[in-house]
Parts: sequence; C-alpha cells; structure tokens
Amino acid sequence: MKKITFFISVFLFSLSSYAQDIGISQTSQSGKAAIIGAKADISAFIKQYVEQEIAVWQKKGEFEKTAVYKNRVNEISRKEKSAQSAAQALKILKEQYIKKIQHNDFSLSEYDADNETFLINSAKWGDFVLPVDIKSAPVFKNNWPDINIKNPDFVVSNNKFVISKLEFYNPYNGVKFLYDSKQSNTYALSNIEYNFGEIVYEPDIQEGTSVSGQKITEKTIKVGKAKIDTDIPVNSGTNANSYALIIGNEDYKSYQTGLKTEQNVEFAKNDAEIFKQYCIKTLGIPKDNIIFEINAGYVEMKQALKQIYSVIKNSGGKAEVIIYYAGHGLPDEQTKVPYLIPVNVTGSDLSLAISLKEVCNKLIEYPAKKVIVFLDACFTGGARDVGLLAARGIKIKPKDNLLNGNLIVFSASSGTQSSLPYRDKGHGIFTYYLLKKLHDTKGDVTLGGLDKYIGEQVSVRSPITNKKEQNPKTNISTQVEDIWKEWKMK
Repeated sequence: MKKITFFISVFLFSLSSYAQDIGISQTSQSGKAAIIGAKADISAFIKQYVEQEIAVWQKKGEFEKTAVYKNRVNEISRKEKSAQSAAQALKILKEQYIKKIQHNDFSLSEYDADNETFLINSAKWGDFVLPVDIKSAPVFKNNWPDINIKNPDFVVSNNKFVISKLEFYNPYNGVKFLYDSKQSNTYALSNIEYNFGEIVYEPDIQEGTSVSGQKITEKTIKVGKAKIDTDIPVNSGTNANSYALIIGNEDYKSYQTGLKTEQNVEFAKNDAEIFKQYCIKTLGIPKDNIIFEINAGYVEMKQALKQIYSVIKNSGGKAEVIIYYAGHGLPDEQTKVPYLIPVNVTGSDLSLAISLKEVCNKLIEYPAKKVIVFLDACFTGGARDVGLLAARGIKIKPKDNLLNGNLIVFSASSGTQSSLPYRDKGHGIFTYYLLKKLHDTKGDVTLGGLDKYIGEQVSVRSPITNKKEQNPKTNISTQVEDIWKEWKMK
C-alpha cells in the first residue's frame, strides 16, 4: 500500500511539473480550432502513465491467492484497466489546459450580419467563428469587456490538445453563446470567408501506440463545409440561352404554428445556395438568368414559376432550363397527385400547394430546347427528418406523371421512400451526389451518366448513412426516350 501511495504522489508531482512546462503554439488556419501545448507529447505521456499504472495493478499481492490473482489479471481486464488509466491521464492533463484560458486571450472582430457570426481572434488559441443571432449581437459587442469565458473543452488532434467547446456568457442579461467545433459556421467580411476544415479527434492514445499489447484505433470526425461546397469548378464562357429556377425551402417552423424544428427540411438552404453557384461557375448560366428563392411562400413560388414559364414562352424554342427544388412535398390523399409545399402552406390543406403535374404541364406548354428538373423532395408524407404531417402514420405512393415535350425529371426517391439527408456533408444525399458529379466532371457530363451515377451512389450510401433505402428515379418524356441520355448538362 505504501508503494502504491508513493507512486501516485510521484506521478501527480510529475504531472504538475509537466503541465507547467506546456507551451502554446501558433494559431492554426482561420476557421479551425487552435492547437495548444507545442511542447506536449500527449501520446507519450499517456503511454508512460498507463504503463506505470499497469505495473502496479498487475503485481500479485502478498496476501492474494493465485486463483484470485489469475481471475483479476487477464488479457480482458488488462485492456479495460489500460483504457481506464489512459482516460484518467487525459482527464488530468486536460484540466491543466482548462485553467489557462482567460478573457484577455481573446478579441472581438467586426460582426458579419449576413451569417450572424463574430470572428473571435486569439494569438494563443487561434481564430474561430462564434454564432450570435443578429438581435443579440449589439448587446454582446457592447458588453464584450465583461463577457465571461466558461466551460472550455478539448479534443486531441495530431497529438495536441484542440479547443472543441467554449461558452461566452453575458452576466448582464444571462444570455450565453457556444462555440462548438462540430458545428459549421461561416464568417465572411471584406470578401474573406472562413470555413471549417476537418478536425481529427484521436482517442486517448494515438493509433499505432502499443501499451502492453493494447492497440487503440483512432476515430475521425469531419465537420464544416464539404469539399464540393468550397472547391467549385469554374468554366469560362456562358450560355445566354440557359436559365435556372432554384428554390430551397428549409424553414417551415417559422412560418407555421405548431411545427417542430425537426419538421424543417435540413440543409435545403445550403443545397439551393451551392447548386446556384454550380449553375453560375460550372454550367455557365448567366447570373441574371437565375431565379432564386429561399424559404419561398405561396406567392413567391407562384411568381417564380410564372417567370420561368414566361422565359420559355418568349425564347423561341431556344431556352435550356434547369429547375431545382429542395423542400417538402406531399401527395393528395385521394388523387395521389404530388404537390410542392411552400413554407407557409400547411400540409393538412393542399389548396395553396403547388401541383407538380401542373408545373410539368406548364413547362412544356411552349417549346424549349430542353428542360431538366431536379426534385430533392419526397411526395409520400415522409421527409429528411420528420414529415410535415408528423402525426400521419402512413405513407402514400404518389402517382407518376406522364411527361411530354423535351422534359426530364430527376427525383430523389421512389415509391413510398423518404428523401434523406447526408449530415456529414451538409446536404440532402441526392443533392450531394448531384453536386459531386458536377464537381468531378467540371459539368461535362451527360444526363445518362448523371442518372447512372446518382442512382448507384445514393442507393448504396443511404442504407449505410441513414439506415434506410433511397432509390432515385428519373421520369422521361416519351418524346425524348431515345436521345435524352446524350444531352449534356452544359
């Protein structure tokens, strides 16, 4: 017992001395959490601690029977003890880092009203983006000198500690704001955009570090913008006869009473915004030829559709049109006709919803060179998270439209399936693979190639990512059955 007590005392003394010697590194790239403790070798420290703990633990006690000892010390219990010791060493070391954080380590940059974020600057800890809603931002900035820095937390990256969470508390009104490295936030000012890259979280011991035969693997958590969002191919030239209507309906809760946040369409806003950038930069659609709506109500959707109908009508058959919609869809329970749902239209009354059949008929009312429709919505009563009619326990298989004219409709799902998200990428899973194909091919892809790629990727990835099947479906006008696969996106 005296030997064990002596060992713990020596270890705590060594830990204290070690923590005092921890340095602070330079900041990481903007938008990433800062790595601290340049002198620290966390993996080696934990390894040494675990080995010393195991050396004491696995020693047979003077008054311990052999049978009891063999039952206590075995391969399984040894691994469990190693994991417990590693976690304890990391916890103690983390506490030393937490004590170092002070308010004067941080300064506040100018507010980005569009993204509702502040950029927090720190030479010690690195720059990061703090979400603060626009109503609270003026008070937060005025009270900045007295803001309390609370509840910091860390993860391990590249054998160093990384700030993962930090709370900013306003003592005057009791409001707090949380920096969380797992959240993707954007700060853009003077044409500078700070996007998160990936953060690698490594467990207690780095992969490949062996402690008494034990090997602990690493886990990677990717946060922030997907590559397809930030690395958008740019092609020269534009097509003056190309047009797009893009609608991203995400926030239904703010426009209707009785809805929960889960009934919003997760990532629909980002889907629409990034697709717009691909239309402009990659597909060569002039910016002025794009009709763009976020969280469109009934009036906005009807007006936007009327605009695109008029474009086709007056183009003399030359128009090349892309329609993109991400949002809720619902079927009529009696006719099974699918509807697009504006953010201010309740799912229990489709009288003000937008009939998909009517949209398709209007798109071919006048000649066009080609009309391509992408629908990241399902029309069964389901949704990416919770359906607009959350209480409805059944799904309805929507009726397929018979298409005419130069019209192709890509739908995210089939039958009674839901159209699901790809949360790691910040998109609907259908939209993610649509954008990825445009990214990988720089837009030089046929509709046949696009259809094959999206169908294969979504059908395989969705059961893994969402534990549900999702099989995209492409509806083809009878008039272009033999030629549509050779049509190009640009």
